[in-house]
Amino acid sequence: MSEYNRTTRECPVSQLDPEVRQAFRKYFEEHQLGKLEAETLQCCETISSKKNAGGRSSWLNGSEDTTIHTGIILTADRLIWARRGDKSGTRLTAASLNQISVQEHTSLFRDDPGLDILGYVEGSNRAIRGYIGMGSELATQKFCDEVKQAINKVNPPVKKGWPKWMGG
Repeated sequence: MSEYNRTTRECPVSQLDPEVRQAFRKYFEEHQLGKLEAETLQCCETISSKKNAGGRSSWLNGSEDTTIHTGIILTADRLIWARRGDKSGTRLTAASLNQISVQEHTSLFRDDPGLDILGYVEGSNRAIRGYIGMGSELATQKFCDEVKQAINKVNPPVKKGWPKWMGG
């Protein structure tokens, strides 16, 4: 079971949580990436609400977020996500599409769809493995498919042929 109830929707950048949208704007300005809306190919937002927010975990951890807004945008060459927790504030992470691989998150123990990311994110000198939690709506599947296609376009998978000893 997931710790959160999540809902994901596809939306224009203008409909993202205002603080998340501002984090994207600031990132685009700092990196001189052009207009946020014009460069965004896909955008979605996930709202995660903590289950049992008043339980023992909240008492022990005190500052645990009860609601998290996550905006995820796909551009021609980057995947960028920003999350705003009601207690932890806003954080933005970005990765070049040719530096990461992704797959849909699956688990035998949790019903928690999302996107698993493996590779280098900006500001990191080693590969990371990350997870972006999303809801079970069709928007999640569509967004994950678009990200995989964009990565394959920028960094096509290597076709494996027969070994030379087998006539390849």
